[in-house]
Amino acid sequence: MTRKIAVFDIDGTLFRSGLYREVFYELYKMGVLPNDLTEQTTEKHREWRHRVHGNAFEEFERIMVAGLDSYLPRLRIADYEEAVKRVLDKKAENIYVYTTRLLKKLQDEGYFTVAISGSQQDLVEPFAKRYNFDDWIGQEWERGEEYFTGTRTVTHTGKDKLLRQMLEKHNLTLEGSYAVGDSNGDSGMLAIVDNPVAFNPTNELLEKALANGWKIVIERKNISYELEGKSSAEPFVLAHTNAY
Repeated sequence: MTRKIAVFDIDGTLFRSGLYREVFYELYKMGVLPNDLTEQTTEKHREWRHRVHGNAFEEFERIMVAGLDSYLPRLRIADYEEAVKRVLDKKAENIYVYTTRLLKKLQDEGYFTVAISGSQQDLVEPFAKRYNFDDWIGQEWERGEEYFTGTRTVTHTGKDKLLRQMLEKHNLTLEGSYAVGDSNGDSGMLAIVDNPVAFNPTNELLEKALANGWKIVIERKNISYELEGKSSAEPFVLAHTNAY
């Protein structure tokens, strides 16, 4: 019998932060990043934390990712691996309750579960194994002898194509399928499954979820709120809460 698929984003969906972002923080603490990059990201990080404007987080992420990507040919692999170890040792259990419970429920029901993340494969693989995913996809950085080459794959967009690759690879079906994500980069995979869940969505994903009638779940403190509406034209209202 063909198994059903359930796909989860990791950063901001299962993990309460971003694996990629946490590696950047560790590299920053280790003092291996150039001053101009740390100065730029520190300022943008301050703007995000103080909610200076609505796109502050997106600006911080964009500068952080672009800066680290451009620095790759000067980043020692040993420093990166130390940062990865620190993140996994300290942060791997910093997870959301709603999505973790949903993941476990679907696994118990026999779903083939897949993690698709824009973070590096070196982080995604051990994190996914910890939570018993059947397969996973993460960004890969090409390695030289001591430093990265700067060549990389991109997995934070085009997740609908990556999902379809998993269907073919493991002979899975979209019937009864699930996808869970928190940002606009997840919208492609949410659009092609039977049960899309926009979890703590960004503004862009929220607009698409409202327009398409996707389930919206908000987790705050010790309660998760599920928002429902009769149609995409009607306001979504609090349907029920799930305390834990």
